[in-house]
Amino acid sequence: MQKSLKYRAFLAAGAFALSAFISPVLADEQEDADALFAAEEWTGAADAYEALLQVNPENANNWFNLAHAFHQQEDYVEARDAYRKAIDAGYQPATRARLRLARILMTLGDREKALRELEEIAKVGGPSGRYVQTVAEFAPLVEEPRFIAVVKALTACTDNEYRHFDFWLGEWDVTSAGSTQPTASSKISSKQDGCVVLEEYSVGAAFTGMSINFYDGVKETWHQTWMSNAGGSVYLEGALNEDGAMVLTDRDLPISKITETINRVTWTANDGGSVRQFWESSTDNGETWSVAFDGLYTKKADAE
Repeated sequence: MQKSLKYRAFLAAGAFALSAFISPVLADEQEDADALFAAEEWTGAADAYEALLQVNPENANNWFNLAHAFHQQEDYVEARDAYRKAIDAGYQPATRARLRLARILMTLGDREKALRELEEIAKVGGPSGRYVQTVAEFAPLVEEPRFIAVVKALTACTDNEYRHFDFWLGEWDVTSAGSTQPTASSKISSKQDGCVVLEEYSVGAAFTGMSINFYDGVKETWHQTWMSNAGGSVYLEGALNEDGAMVLTDRDLPISKITETINRVTWTANDGGSVRQFWESSTDNGETWSVAFDGLYTKKADAE
């Protein structure tokens, strides 16, 4: 018994000494492999990563880099297998490896397995649908219903809620209540692939302002942040009311506590294509309201 314990202690000490020797060696080999990879020396990098993976086959990053090196050399079968190994070893982000694998599978003519990889990506989210559509290897899939579904799933801001403020889009003359001629101009445009409604407002060259408006899918509410060249900022949140008008307010936002003023702005789409913006404010917690702005947006003649 005593001899057995001594023998095991001897082995443990030997293993520790060996690991202390091997670790710096492996570290140097890892640095060499990564340097070859960074220099795009793909053949040397592939050889170096294969050597490292013989010692530690659980290194997901090395599997991915090996796959990439094979991919760059157009060794598609080896790249396919290495990408799969990277995924199995837990490479993150997995969607990156799956997208590369799907490209390889399309190159190898395995359409079905490529679609499966893309569908796995669509389940968890990853690259944008716009990007996926531009990948050359996926060109043969553009009319494939499953690919179209993947692109849709990866395209943000496509739900109906993101379109609730689209009635405000356009180039407008803005006429304040009581005026007979336009007093300002406003350009409302869709940005960031339909995720943002951008307002650009001007009263000649003297006063300008802009706002970014977007639907917050997490909070399930519309948000506006406004800033002007006069330094005035506004933060509003809200949604469509039962009549289809957009109503945004800062009632429950910290800014209204600081300013001791509640703002409420309503945008209403009128028959004939105009939009009314009606801005009210209250300094008595909503007991009474005063009109801050009442403007009618009509499409510019040259924009129709």
